[in-house]
Amino acid sequence: MAIMISLPIIRRLLAPLVVSLFALGWYGFSVQYIVSNNNVALENGVFSAYISPSQLQGYIEATRYICYVVVYLGLIFFWYNLVKTVRELEEANKQ
Repeated sequence: MAIMISLPIIRRLLAPLVVSLFALGWYGFSVQYIVSNNNVALENGVFSAYISPSQLQGYIEATRYICYVVVYLGLIFFWYNLVKTVRELEEANKQ
């Protein structure tokens, strides 16, 4: 018996993973580009774009913790939705 997976089910499964990947990308962007651009601004004397080290460290640390929370919640919602979808498909096949 063929199982048809509808678009809402696919969205329900992919949405938490997409949000988690966005959070990881946001953190990676922050570490890679903001820190290096801050050093370039300091070297070139562009103090209007320079962020003090304590503020930058606080931002990176806050971004890391937000990323942890978003990724963990995304994985929890993914697994919850996966189990829910499998149960729904099993019950649909029994009938």
